[in-house]
Amino acid sequence: MHFAKIRITIENATAHSPARRITFIDLMRAYAILMMLQGHFIYTLLSDTYRDPEHAWYAGWAFMRGMTAPIFFFASGLIFVFLLLQDTRPFQENERVRKGIRRGVQLILIGYLLRMCFPQLLTGYFSTEVLKIDVLHCIGLALLSLIGLFGLSQRFRLPYPVLLASGAAAAFFFYFDVKEADWSGLPLVVQNYLTRDNGSAFTPVPWVGFTLLGGLLGVVLRHKPGLAFGFGLPAGLLLLGVLLHAYSSDWLMEAYRWTGIEQFKQHAYFNFLLKRLGHVLIACSAFIWLAQAWRNVPPLLLRIGGETLIIYEVHYVVLYSSWFGIGLSRFWAHSLSPWQAVVGAALFVGAFVLLIAYINPIRQFSREKQKLARRLMRLWYHRRARRWALRNG
Repeated sequence: MHFAKIRITIENATAHSPARRITFIDLMRAYAILMMLQGHFIYTLLSDTYRDPEHAWYAGWAFMRGMTAPIFFFASGLIFVFLLLQDTRPFQENERVRKGIRRGVQLILIGYLLRMCFPQLLTGYFSTEVLKIDVLHCIGLALLSLIGLFGLSQRFRLPYPVLLASGAAAAFFFYFDVKEADWSGLPLVVQNYLTRDNGSAFTPVPWVGFTLLGGLLGVVLRHKPGLAFGFGLPAGLLLLGVLLHAYSSDWLMEAYRWTGIEQFKQHAYFNFLLKRLGHVLIACSAFIWLAQAWRNVPPLLLRIGGETLIIYEVHYVVLYSSWFGIGLSRFWAHSLSPWQAVVGAALFVGAFVLLIAYINPIRQFSREKQKLARRLMRLWYHRRARRWALRNG
């Protein structure tokens, strides 16, 4: 889940090779954000009549929609740790640490801000909907977790990869304990980070685990960047992903038989985390090979992968009617036929592709308008001050 622009070049293993860019991360993030757009559109607007899990098309769409979040969390951890380790200065002086803390807090605050409805606030009404947790909150906490574990590794000379793997294992292992615990005695704002009972879309446990595991791959690529351009890494990720999909439930049951620890059996009976991890690794291997084969990736596609925050912000307001109470969900929630939903989703995605294609002129226009507004405000203030001075002698 971070949303900063990705502009990465790395030096080849040999001194005479030109710098090459790890484009598969951009491709992963672009895929995830575009799938999020169509997934949220269809899920929000498709009529309940057509939501049949037994229907092959709907089941296939639901599976691919479920891939979006883990891929995004994984890719966010990968890119953040890759950039974090490029700065070799001590923890307190590491620029990426400061930026990461700032970005993590910013994402959490934006997550709350996007849920606000300003017309309601103007009437004095505060909805508890604002306190629900979404993907931005989880990615913000995930970034802070990556930084915290990095600080521990620096302070106590502990291997950073071991801390990342341990943190991810804990986030997965204790999922059912956190999910089934009674958190009703805590303030609502805290409850929403621990349970989905109040309507939160995500909770840090277990989703932060995917970000930590992405960070683990980021460590590998930081020390061995050439792996992104070879055959071994994607082949290994593919093999591990297939094994997790096919055998992780059996492994969990075997662990339960050996240890008697109940959590292993719970995960074996409802094994969505390790299987999803397997699917993410398979997708990651596919994107590495795609980036190797696709020599001339369109710059627009890479830009989409680097502009995920603005895409998320705009889509949230437009689709969920949050800020002004007016949006697509207000008019067509759970009312579209499959063909209407598919065509609408295509147009929705296309609109955001156009947004990113013209994002630089839009930003320039916005900056010029802001400058003009500031000048007008200063002019108005000086005139008011001059009039006040004249009246008061």
